[in-house]
Amino acid sequence: MRIFRGLMQWSTLLATAVGTVLGVAATLVADHARWRRERSERDRDALRTAFTEYLAALSAARDAFSRAAPSSEHVGTGHVAIGEYGVYAAQQQLELAAERTLVDKARRATLSVLEFYDVVVAGYDSDSREYVRAWRSARQSRTALIEEMRKALQRT
Repeated sequence: MRIFRGLMQWSTLLATAVGTVLGVAATLVADHARWRRERSERDRDALRTAFTEYLAALSAARDAFSRAAPSSEHVGTGHVAIGEYGVYAAQQQLELAAERTLVDKARRATLSVLEFYDVVVAGYDSDSREYVRAWRSARQSRTALIEEMRKALQRT
């Protein structure tokens, strides 16, 4: 009987210790999962912000360029004008936060807007083939970029 009582005391002690260890482990696992989820949300929010800022700057530049007055001396100077709209700063944020394929599409979108600028300041009318081609190119590269951005946000 004495042995049985001693054994019960040890088993109670052992069960308590095992329960405590399992409780601590479960808490640690839950905390780690919550931390990962919160980190993922922060990363997604940072990406979304970078994407939004880049697209807003690019759209502002493109819209302003569509109203630019023809000037042969401004052909080839779109990089200066696009910098004034914050496109390069926003693109650098993308380079820090996004994957390489997305950054490449952002560069193509920037280049297509620069080409559009050159067409406008070269004096092509909005119904000319050159203007329409440049406008479509800018729109298509932006659409491809947005699609890549959506994929990146789903992966995050």
